[in-house]
Order: sequence, then C-alpha cells, then structure tokens
Amino acid sequence: MKVLITGASGFLGGYIAEGCSQQNDEIRVLVRKTSDISHLETISGIEYHYGDLGEKDAIIKACEGIDAVYHSAAKATSSGTYKQHYEANYLGTINVLDACLATSVKRLVNISSPSTIFDFKDHLNVDESYPYPAGYASHYSKTKAMAEQEVIRANGKGGLTTTSLRPHAIWGPRDKTGFVPKFASRIVDGKFRSIGRGREVLVDMCYVKNAVHACLLAGRSEKAGGRIYFITDGEPVDIWPFIDHLCEEFGLPGPSGNISPAAAMRLAGLVEFIWKLPWLAKDREVPLSRYKVGLLTLSGTYNIDAARRDLGYEPVVSVEEGLAQLRNWVDEIGGIESFIKYVRR
Repeated sequence: MKVLITGASGFLGGYIAEGCSQQNDEIRVLVRKTSDISHLETISGIEYHYGDLGEKDAIIKACEGIDAVYHSAAKATSSGTYKQHYEANYLGTINVLDACLATSVKRLVNISSPSTIFDFKDHLNVDESYPYPAGYASHYSKTKAMAEQEVIRANGKGGLTTTSLRPHAIWGPRDKTGFVPKFASRIVDGKFRSIGRGREVLVDMCYVKNAVHACLLAGRSEKAGGRIYFITDGEPVDIWPFIDHLCEEFGLPGPSGNISPAAAMRLAGLVEFIWKLPWLAKDREVPLSRYKVGLLTLSGTYNIDAARRDLGYEPVVSVEEGLAQLRNWVDEIGGIESFIKYVRR
C-alpha cells in the first residue's frame, strides 16, 4: 500500500512512519522545508513532499497515486489564537479531504482527540455516542471537533472511506509537547502544583505504539468507514499516584503545594482573560487554563470496545512496558537533565 503521512516530522507522525515501514508500505510524507526530519531520515525509502496544510496545491500533489492518508498534522498546543487553530486544524483538514477526493485516495485516517467532547465533567467509560458539548473548552477542542465532523461526513464520497481516531493523552519516547514532558519541565522549574490531591482521578492514556497500531488497523479495516473510535492503553491510571510514580522513576521532586480545584479554576479563568491579548495568545502557551485544570481534576476514561470489535484493536504495549521503554530512552539520551533540554529546545 502507498501511504501519505501528514505531520510526519512530529511525535505521532514519526511513529506512524516507522509502523508503515515495518509493514512494507511505500511511504510519502508531507513536511515543511523547515521541519526537523532527522528521525525520518533513519527510515529508508521515504519520499518527501514539501508544503503545509494551507497549501492546497502541495497537498494535492502529495496525494497523487496514494492509497491511504494518515492525517496527524495539527496545531495541538494551547498557544495560538482561534484563527491559528481554525486554519491549521479545520481548514487544513478540509484541504486534506479535498485533495483525497481530487486524487481518488481510497482511505483517510484522521487523528482526532477525546478533547472534542470535553465538557468539564467526569468521563467514566464513555463511548463514541457521547455528544459534542454545547461549548468547547479550548480552541484546539473546537477546531478538532469541527474537523472530525467534516471527516465523518465525507465518508463514501468519491469512493473515499474515512475514519477518525481519538487516542487519549499520547505518550512515549521522543515526545516534546504531551503530558509527561510538560509536567516534568514544570516540576524542574518548581511550577507544578497538586490540584485537589486526595480525590481519585482516573485517566486513560495511549502509549504511542498503541496509537500507531490502531492507525494501521484503521487503514485496512473494512468496518471503519464513517466511524469514530476511542483508542487507549486499556488501563486507567489514578493521575496523582501516577505522577508520583513518574517522579520516583526519574528522580524528580514531587509537585509543590496543593490547591483546591475551585481555586485553580478561578486562577485559570483570570489567566485565560489575560491571554486574550493577541500578542500573548499568538506565540506563548497559556501557563494555566480551565481546560488544563479539568484534565488534572476530572476523570477521563474511554470505552474501546468499538475499536476492538471493528478494528481488531488490542493494546500492544502495557502501561508498565511503556514506562520501561520511556525510562530506557531517557537513559539513552543522557538522563533526565538531557530529557528536559530535549523538551525545551
């Protein structure tokens, strides 16, 4: 199968490229000329096309002769204005969809997120029937939800089969922007505080190789057309004991202090108000938001029965195995200090 990967220079996209190589797919990637492709260069046989999600002609050219597209490119950080998220996550996905239709691509696997349904409530074993919220928690949540709905509506048009996957809290070696590197960086700076510690907060995560496994299954499944699937490790963790365990594993101090969820929400609301200033919002990540507080104080576990049934998905790496692989990688690059430098560069 000949595949195109968007966002291939990123964390998940790089692992998708590895997975496709391991199953002997012909791989084409769409990357910017300024992207760091050093990891991709370790994978033989990759064909490079240059452009970004705003360049329609470049995307059409990249899609020519392709059987399946894995669309993992997105603006996933909490920095940026609504316009920036809209252009990258919504309009970018529309451009990918249009290119697939224009070039007779047969399969599109869109990487979405459970953030699309985040509504400041505990989610326990939620399945795909859970509705989109009346109001969204972040620009990322809103624009990814808009894009996901367009992807599902496009299923069947021009012979295109579309699927949207919602891996939750992707983690693993080489990650720079996810939960683990962010919390580790802030702990080192003494800026990570416990919020509402003592209340059980169950969270599903998704080790990056599990996310890739689901992507590759969706790229070939005959049952996935027009469907959305939650993808997780299948092992919910209690967030604060898990953070304590990570601190032990990597020799980090624990979170400093403890504040109530209500106080954290009030403070986050104030910070969000300040971050409406365009010069702040455009380039600097908001240090605290109600969405971030919600992720640390509200349970989020997701039912993966549909992925098991339709895709044949089962996690291939357990949480314990994933932690061991992460710890080994951190050791390989020189330990926790090197990891923090890697995250910040």
